[in-house]
Amino acid sequence: MILSSNLAIALLTFGTFALTTRALSPEGLGLLVLIEAYGRMFDLVLRLEPSQALIRMAMPHRDAPHAPPFRRLVRFGLLLDAGGSVLASLTALACLPLLSGWFGFDAGTQSLAALYCLTLLIPAPMTATALFRLFGHFGTYARINVLTAALRLGATGALLAAGGGLEAFGLLLCAMSCLDRLAPSLWCWPLLRRRAGPGLLRTPLTGLLRENPGLWSFVVTANLNVLARNSTRQFDIAALGGFLSPAELGLYVLARRFAMLVVRIGAPMQLVLYPKMCELAARHKAGPLARFVLAFLLAFGGMSACGLAAFALVGRPVVALAFGPDFVAAVPNILIQLAGASLLLTGTIFHSAAQALRRTAQLMAVSTLTAAAFFLPIPLVVPAHGALAASYLSLLAGLVWSGGCALIVAHALHTLRQAPAP
Repeated sequence: MILSSNLAIALLTFGTFALTTRALSPEGLGLLVLIEAYGRMFDLVLRLEPSQALIRMAMPHRDAPHAPPFRRLVRFGLLLDAGGSVLASLTALACLPLLSGWFGFDAGTQSLAALYCLTLLIPAPMTATALFRLFGHFGTYARINVLTAALRLGATGALLAAGGGLEAFGLLLCAMSCLDRLAPSLWCWPLLRRRAGPGLLRTPLTGLLRENPGLWSFVVTANLNVLARNSTRQFDIAALGGFLSPAELGLYVLARRFAMLVVRIGAPMQLVLYPKMCELAARHKAGPLARFVLAFLLAFGGMSACGLAAFALVGRPVVALAFGPDFVAAVPNILIQLAGASLLLTGTIFHSAAQALRRTAQLMAVSTLTAAAFFLPIPLVVPAHGALAASYLSLLAGLVWSGGCALIVAHALHTLRQAPAP
């Protein structure tokens, strides 16, 4: 269910983007993604996500959801979602006049950006997401995401048919932001009331930290890890906004969407590989684990090479047909970013193996190095060489990520071979 829904969401999202490019020029597309990137930058940095901590620390109490320890954890997560969302929204609104010049917002786009920032006042649904996973309702959560992706596609098609411009698509962005934040929480609330009972929000938090030692440090560390690992995909638009024109940024974003389609389709691979890798690592089977990793690397490498060769042959007519002739100039960027996405997914195979071998600290270092490889050269190469340089930096980031994770796994396997079997 998770794999099929992830594929469906990826295709629906890509279809939505194709319709958006049909309605907007590269410049309009660049401004639209800048509006979203501005708000998301504050939301991701200032809002601490509690989902990993909730899943880990509420797991022992899952069978007693009426008990105060479970209710305290859930209330803590809800308050963290609400407080972080308000902080992110108000800070983004306060900084908007100062940063509008960097993002290239005129009066109209600044108003749309302010409206999008207001949607961030709605509490993020991270606690609801954690509860769906904790209670095993993966299918329900997957259906919510597929439904919202389908609604976004339908609304985008309607705006295209009506001849909507940047303002209309900006309002749709704000409406879908509200829906994305509201739908999981509204869907989860009846489930939570059935499991935990009424009056959850009145549960006192007294004793929360005593019952869950290390809660705050776990929340902060988990968020730092996620920010470091995903920074090149979450903050690239904001970082490039001051160095690229909106039209150039539109071409970069199209290439990025191709890369993200590959990443999103291939990301569930970790869900499939990780349990087997953990089993082999726990049994000190270094040889079988190495062969398991190598087999998937060869299979994925072959598919990636075939995909890149096929796009090199037919990419231009496909882009012209799907996105319009104005976006054909993005084809070189797409090829480079597809290669970078393939490296990122190769790194995901190594990443799963490194996690199974308990090399979390080293993975954090590789994530930080990957982010530095992407962001630090931006002021040096992007002003002179434009969007193509930004795409090459994405390729460099993929190379650093994949190579770093591979070195960690190689060293960990060597150590495992030397260790006595349990």
